[in-house]
Amino acid sequence: MRISKHEEFGLRLVASIARSGGQLNIRELAEQEGLPEATIAKVVARLRKAGLLAAERGRNGGYSLTRSADTITLAQVVGAFGAQIYDDGFCGRMMSGASCAHEASCGLRPVWNGLGEVIGNFLDGYTVEDIVRSTPPARDRSGNEPSLPVVTGLSG
Repeated sequence: MRISKHEEFGLRLVASIARSGGQLNIRELAEQEGLPEATIAKVVARLRKAGLLAAERGRNGGYSLTRSADTITLAQVVGAFGAQIYDDGFCGRMMSGASCAHEASCGLRPVWNGLGEVIGNFLDGYTVEDIVRSTPPARDRSGNEPSLPVVTGLSG
Protein backbone atom coordinates (compact mmCIF):
# COMPACT_ATOMS: atom_id res chain seq x y z
CA MET A 1 0.00 0.00 0.00
CA ARG A 2 1.15 3.48 -0.75
CA ILE A 3 -0.53 6.66 0.40
CA SER A 4 -0.27 9.39 -2.23
CA LYS A 5 0.99 12.84 -1.36
CA HIS A 6 -2.49 14.28 -1.97
CA GLU A 7 -4.05 11.78 0.44
CA GLU A 8 -1.43 12.71 3.04
CA PHE A 9 -2.05 16.42 2.42
CA GLY A 10 -5.81 15.83 2.68
CA LEU A 11 -5.39 14.20 6.08
CA ARG A 12 -3.16 17.04 7.25
CA LEU A 13 -5.50 19.78 5.98
CA VAL A 14 -8.60 18.25 7.54
CA ALA A 15 -6.72 17.90 10.84
CA SER A 16 -5.54 21.53 10.64
CA ILE A 17 -9.07 22.78 10.07
CA ALA A 18 -10.37 20.62 12.92
CA ARG A 19 -7.57 21.86 15.19
CA SER A 20 -8.49 25.47 14.39
CA GLY A 21 -12.01 24.89 15.65
CA GLY A 22 -13.47 26.94 12.83
CA GLN A 23 -12.37 27.76 9.35
CA LEU A 24 -9.14 28.47 7.54
CA ASN A 25 -8.53 29.97 4.12
CA ILE A 26 -6.10 28.66 1.51
CA ARG A 27 -3.37 31.12 2.49
CA GLU A 28 -3.58 30.12 6.15
CA LEU A 29 -3.53 26.43 5.29
CA ALA A 30 -0.55 26.91 2.98
CA GLU A 31 1.37 28.73 5.72
CA GLN A 32 0.55 26.13 8.36
CA GLU A 33 1.41 23.16 6.18
CA GLY A 34 4.33 24.66 4.26
CA LEU A 35 2.72 23.84 0.93
CA PRO A 36 2.04 25.94 -2.18
CA GLU A 37 -1.40 27.54 -2.35
CA ALA A 38 -2.04 25.82 -5.70
CA THR A 39 -1.55 22.41 -4.06
CA ILE A 40 -3.83 23.37 -1.18
CA ALA A 41 -6.50 24.49 -3.66
CA LYS A 42 -6.41 21.13 -5.49
CA VAL A 43 -6.63 19.11 -2.29
CA VAL A 44 -9.40 21.29 -0.83
CA ALA A 45 -11.40 20.91 -4.06
CA ARG A 46 -11.34 17.11 -3.71
CA LEU A 47 -12.33 17.31 -0.03
CA ARG A 48 -15.22 19.64 -0.90
CA LYS A 49 -16.40 17.36 -3.71
CA ALA A 50 -16.42 14.47 -1.22
CA GLY A 51 -18.61 16.52 1.12
CA LEU A 52 -16.00 16.77 3.89
CA LEU A 53 -15.36 20.52 3.64
CA ALA A 54 -17.65 23.49 3.15
CA ALA A 55 -16.53 26.81 1.68
CA GLU A 56 -17.58 30.26 2.75
CA ARG A 57 -16.85 33.06 0.30
CA GLY A 58 -15.96 36.60 1.11
CA ARG A 59 -13.52 38.59 3.16
CA ASN A 60 -13.83 36.35 6.21
CA GLY A 61 -14.31 33.21 4.15
CA GLY A 62 -12.51 29.93 4.34
CA TYR A 63 -13.01 26.21 4.65
CA SER A 64 -14.61 24.33 7.51
CA LEU A 65 -15.54 20.74 8.22
CA THR A 66 -19.07 19.76 7.23
CA ARG A 67 -19.36 17.49 10.28
CA SER A 68 -17.65 17.23 13.62
CA ALA A 69 -14.13 15.80 13.54
CA ASP A 70 -15.17 12.80 15.60
CA THR A 71 -17.53 11.64 12.83
CA ILE A 72 -15.13 11.90 9.88
CA THR A 73 -13.01 8.77 9.46
CA LEU A 74 -9.55 8.64 7.95
CA ALA A 75 -10.96 6.18 5.39
CA GLN A 76 -13.42 8.88 4.25
CA VAL A 77 -10.63 11.43 3.86
CA VAL A 78 -8.37 9.05 1.94
CA GLY A 79 -11.39 7.91 -0.10
CA ALA A 80 -11.95 11.50 -1.25
CA PHE A 81 -8.98 10.98 -3.55
CA GLY A 82 -10.38 7.82 -5.11
CA ALA A 83 -7.88 5.59 -3.36
CA GLN A 84 -8.42 1.89 -3.17
CA ILE A 85 -5.81 -0.40 -1.74
CA TYR A 86 -6.59 -3.04 -4.34
CA ASP A 87 -8.93 -2.82 -7.29
CA ASP A 88 -9.65 -4.78 -10.43
CA GLY A 89 -7.14 -2.70 -12.42
CA PHE A 90 -4.26 -3.58 -10.10
CA CYS A 91 -3.00 -6.53 -12.14
CA GLY A 92 -3.05 -4.58 -15.40
CA ARG A 93 -1.08 -1.73 -13.85
CA MET A 94 1.47 -4.12 -12.37
CA MET A 95 1.91 -5.84 -15.75
CA SER A 96 2.03 -2.50 -17.63
CA GLY A 97 -1.16 -3.42 -19.44
CA ALA A 98 0.00 -6.89 -20.50
CA SER A 99 -1.94 -10.02 -19.61
CA CYS A 100 -0.87 -11.81 -16.46
CA ALA A 101 -0.04 -15.51 -16.90
CA HIS A 102 -1.81 -16.22 -13.59
CA GLU A 103 -4.98 -14.25 -14.21
CA ALA A 104 -7.29 -17.27 -14.36
CA SER A 105 -5.94 -18.92 -11.21
CA CYS A 106 -4.30 -16.15 -9.19
CA GLY A 107 -3.71 -17.12 -5.59
CA LEU A 108 -2.58 -13.60 -4.68
CA ARG A 109 -5.72 -11.73 -5.70
CA PRO A 110 -7.65 -12.83 -2.58
CA VAL A 111 -4.68 -11.82 -0.43
CA TRP A 112 -4.60 -8.29 -1.91
CA ASN A 113 -8.39 -8.00 -1.64
CA GLY A 114 -8.23 -9.07 2.01
CA LEU A 115 -5.38 -6.69 2.75
CA GLY A 116 -7.32 -3.82 1.21
CA GLU A 117 -10.31 -4.67 3.37
CA VAL A 118 -8.20 -4.88 6.55
CA ILE A 119 -6.53 -1.53 5.88
CA GLY A 120 -9.86 0.09 4.98
CA ASN A 121 -11.42 -1.18 8.20
CA PHE A 122 -8.41 0.00 10.19
CA LEU A 123 -8.65 3.52 8.71
CA ASP A 124 -12.39 3.45 9.37
CA GLY A 125 -11.58 2.97 13.06
CA TYR A 126 -9.74 6.30 13.28
CA THR A 127 -11.38 9.70 13.10
CA VAL A 128 -9.96 13.13 12.38
CA GLU A 129 -10.45 13.88 16.08
CA ASP A 130 -8.16 10.95 16.94
CA ILE A 131 -5.29 12.39 14.91
CA VAL A 132 -5.92 15.92 16.18
CA ARG A 133 -5.62 14.62 19.73
CA SER A 134 -2.84 12.19 18.75
CA THR A 135 -4.66 9.40 20.53
CA PRO A 136 -5.67 5.99 19.23
CA PRO A 137 -9.39 5.38 18.96
CA ALA A 138 -11.11 3.63 21.82
CA ARG A 139 -13.34 1.45 19.63
CA ASP A 140 -13.94 0.70 15.97
CA ARG A 141 -17.36 0.62 14.31
CA SER A 142 -17.97 -2.88 15.71
CA GLY A 143 -17.22 -1.77 19.26
CA ASN A 144 -13.86 -3.58 19.34
CA GLU A 145 -10.46 -2.10 19.98
CA PRO A 146 -9.03 -1.38 16.51
CA SER A 147 -6.06 -3.50 15.63
CA LEU A 148 -4.49 -5.22 12.70
CA PRO A 149 -5.33 -8.92 12.59
CA VAL A 150 -2.78 -11.58 13.40
CA VAL A 151 -2.22 -13.85 10.42
CA THR A 152 -1.74 -17.51 11.28
CA GLY A 153 -1.28 -20.65 9.31
CA LEU A 154 1.35 -19.35 6.93
CA SER A 155 4.30 -21.64 6.46
CA GLY A 156 7.61 -20.24 5.51
